[in-house]
Amino acid sequence: MADKDIAELHKKLNHLARRIPQVAITVIEVEGTNFIKGNFAKQAFQGSTEQKWKPRKNTDKRGRDLTRYRTNRRGRVGELTKFGRKNNPNRPILTGHASGGNKLRNSFRTTTTPEKVEWASYKPYAQRHNEGLVGMPKRQFIGKSPKLEQNIERMLTKQLDKIFKQ
Repeated sequence: MADKDIAELHKKLNHLARRIPQVAITVIEVEGTNFIKGNFAKQAFQGSTEQKWKPRKNTDKRGRDLTRYRTNRRGRVGELTKFGRKNNPNRPILTGHASGGNKLRNSFRTTTTPEKVEWASYKPYAQRHNEGLVGMPKRQFIGKSPKLEQNIERMLTKQLDKIFKQ
């Protein structure tokens, strides 16, 4: 009878040894993707402290307000000019103005292997925004973060508890 119990235990341990890495990779992938999208929603990088993104520039080279109101050819007062619609200060940062936006937010793809998870954007300007290159203010949305690590740890513990209770 003891041999039967040991064989069953051995079988369960082998199952756990295969299942745990799969669960860990899935949790890391999901939490990382949620973290990136959460940074876009908050318009800030959630590191050890929340670092708000620098607002969009609302003036032109001469110092004129680009979001000012004008009348159109038919005389309707109060409509934004095409520049005002594009640079509206109420529009979220890093979203498109005429295309429905969120192209950068939704451009991230994950590559997973049994050892690691990587996120990459196919947009060529993603690195420029994330790192603040070539005169662009830094608006970081991906990177090492204690908050992300805490989220992964919390969800991984939750998922492992479910597995061990089975």
